[in-house]
Amino acid sequence: MKTFILLLVSVIAFAQNEKENYLSFSGALDARNLVSGSEPTNNKSGLNYFLQFAMVSRNFEINVGYERFDMIQFSKNTIGLGYHIPLYARIGSMHIKSVIIPSIEPTLINRWGNWGGGISVEQKSSHLSIGANLAYRIHISDSIAVEYLFNALPRVDINAMYGNSNWKERRSINGIPIVGSNYIKLVYKIGK
Repeated sequence: MKTFILLLVSVIAFAQNEKENYLSFSGALDARNLVSGSEPTNNKSGLNYFLQFAMVSRNFEINVGYERFDMIQFSKNTIGLGYHIPLYARIGSMHIKSVIIPSIEPTLINRWGNWGGGISVEQKSSHLSIGANLAYRIHISDSIAVEYLFNALPRVDINAMYGNSNWKERRSINGIPIVGSNYIKLVYKIGK
């Protein structure tokens, strides 16, 4: 275990010598809901997409994003702050660059349909929350990357609509359920 920790610290310290600086546009799909659905969709497949613009400077990332899932009358607007931890590997003569990106994400959740209490003209219900992300990005070229993104978001909208009695079996913060989402993301980078 000590060897593993020492190796991890060495890799992270070595990786910090190179700083990333670029702009990026990305699109992501919620893999689970696209393939098999989930409990809120009655296990029916549904399109849940997430669009994002990011600015990366000296490994710090600031991003803005928009997610929409019409099947459950859900959308969210986000502003995120993250940090890039570059990792490098070599298989034969091929160099593989990847990045781990932890981030926090203040979020405005919008609901419509039979939801109520909204603060905007378009939505019937709006709620503020703050989520956490963990991403693993593999750079395919200088301008294209593929990413796995996990998002954990306290769903204050669900708590406001249904109360906390339905969520005793789930992870929660003071009765507010934390919902995890998995995305597969395609990233287009501009600049180096």
